[in-house]
Amino acid sequence: MKIKELLISQIKKKGKINVCQFMEICQFSDYGYYIKNEPIGKKNDFITAPEVSQMFGEILGGFLINYWDQKIKKEFNLIELGPGTGALISDILRTANINRNFLNAINIILIEKNKSLIKKQKNILSNFNFDQVNWIQEFNIKKNNRPSIIYSNEFFDCFPIRQFFKKNKWYEKFINYNEIEDIFSFISEEVKSKKILKDLEKFNNVEVAEISESRKKYFELVCKYLKENKGIFVTIDYGYNDPLKNLSLQTIHNHNKTHLFENLGNQDITAYVNFNDFLDIANQHNLKIDLFCNQNDFLIDCGLKERKEKLQKDKNEKTMKKIELEYERLTNSSQMGEIFKVLVISCL
Repeated sequence: MKIKELLISQIKKKGKINVCQFMEICQFSDYGYYIKNEPIGKKNDFITAPEVSQMFGEILGGFLINYWDQKIKKEFNLIELGPGTGALISDILRTANINRNFLNAINIILIEKNKSLIKKQKNILSNFNFDQVNWIQEFNIKKNNRPSIIYSNEFFDCFPIRQFFKKNKWYEKFINYNEIEDIFSFISEEVKSKKILKDLEKFNNVEVAEISESRKKYFELVCKYLKENKGIFVTIDYGYNDPLKNLSLQTIHNHNKTHLFENLGNQDITAYVNFNDFLDIANQHNLKIDLFCNQNDFLIDCGLKERKEKLQKDKNEKTMKKIELEYERLTNSSQMGEIFKVLVISCL
């Protein structure tokens, strides 16, 4: 059953579905966008920071290597959530050539559901001499007496959300289907559930709210794993810690913004990550908040400007300009620099 038929079937069965259920079917069902498509790349729907520039992976790699050298210095798991095209881990491993001890201590675990992307990751990792790389679909890593360095980039933004807005009372957005006109449409319904109203209390000073239970549960899984096995988690995503002023759901197809009801199962659907949820969960598990800042501050503090200048040295004008544009895209407040946040939590 294809995406549209699945959506219609669920709406007929339930009378309506919320935004979270709509996203779940479009993104993660058998024919869903993240299961069957290759979303990342210039020829696809969007590009992430590792595809923008090698500098991103080099700086993150340097940060992780430095952390290992100071805090771990023994065998460890290197775990990436949603490795995409494999560009990020490739840049990290290439950067790690500066520290062979780091490379020799690695046990790589990649968490990925998309079979086409796994093929790409295997191809790119064939350039490195690792005896074993483990691919798993879910975060269910068995305890193996090693600390872990876990990281993700643009991983949590695709988790389904429920959307709410307030007009004296709280209302939730739902989706209906008109069989005669063959169109999907938004409807809204007052929130009656005491549990949801309780969850919405922390949003009482704003007019809109987005809640993702699956995102919080996944982050909590990582936190529990860190608490039991020790290590560090670095997650980078576009998101917020100040209250939302507007609902943040957005859809992208061929690098252009689209409507939620277009390209069903064939476009990227994402929403801003509420980093306050992550900070609360990390604190609940008594994990150390090592760092929380925007991407610009993280990259600059870790030496991005110096790396850019080194790459530009003795290059022709065209190459220098290209590197400068990549640098701007990663750091400029109107591009990735401000809206992307970096959170580092640890337990050692």
